[in-house]
Amino acid sequence: MPSMSTILKSLALASLVNLVAASPVGPPAIASLDCKTATPTGATATQTGAAPTIPTSGSKLTPNNLHFPDTSNKAPDTPDLPATALKLVYVAVGRGTQNYTCAAAGKNSTATGAKATLFDATSLAYANISAVHAIPPVAVDQAIPTGPMPASSGPLSILGHHFFDSAGTPTFDLSAADKILFGAKTGDVKAPAGSSKGPAGTGAVDWLSLTAKPAPYVSEGLSFVYRVVTAGGVAPACTAAGEQIVQYSAEYWFYV
Repeated sequence: MPSMSTILKSLALASLVNLVAASPVGPPAIASLDCKTATPTGATATQTGAAPTIPTSGSKLTPNNLHFPDTSNKAPDTPDLPATALKLVYVAVGRGTQNYTCAAAGKNSTATGAKATLFDATSLAYANISAVHAIPPVAVDQAIPTGPMPASSGPLSILGHHFFDSAGTPTFDLSAADKILFGAKTGDVKAPAGSSKGPAGTGAVDWLSLTAKPAPYVSEGLSFVYRVVTAGGVAPACTAAGEQIVQYSAEYWFYV
């Protein structure tokens, strides 16, 4: 039988996404959150209205606003990530693990990559971006879904997966849209104070920007990605030699 904690977290996630129903913004042109079924394979999802903008990494999170930065607060925690003039094509919620190795107790851990399932939140982002920002801090404390991420407004379908290739290149395979990005980091800032520390209590991984890696890598249909609104993922202290697997969640914003 699931614990009371698990039940309450599940209800919390459902209620957060339920905010969409109360949003004054009309629904986007796509009736489904599944870009693969809403558009022909390989096509870019068509949205109406102004595209959402990424949250500001340099604004503080407050006790009453823990899920996304308060842009009215001008006292920065960190610098902002570099801006882009490229076109937003997908917003995804990533849920997975950040992976590390320890050589021995007391040594610093070494990052070995990440593995995450990417859930399509594009339509939700156009309808109610605050609802998207609220998902990672809750999702990080729940089991990684094996299918679509449940939501009362409609499931967030699987858009693809994030992983590192054998050479250590961060890879974003949006298989549902026939697009792939091999990334090279262009920006890195600390997550704002107040970000979810994750179930391990170690803290939220940095916010990042990545551009398409040059040849011999060939990205398809994607040029740039942000990782923002992170929850969890920071490595704990090394207490013994071996692998460390840390739960995390984040938003990924893809551009072309």
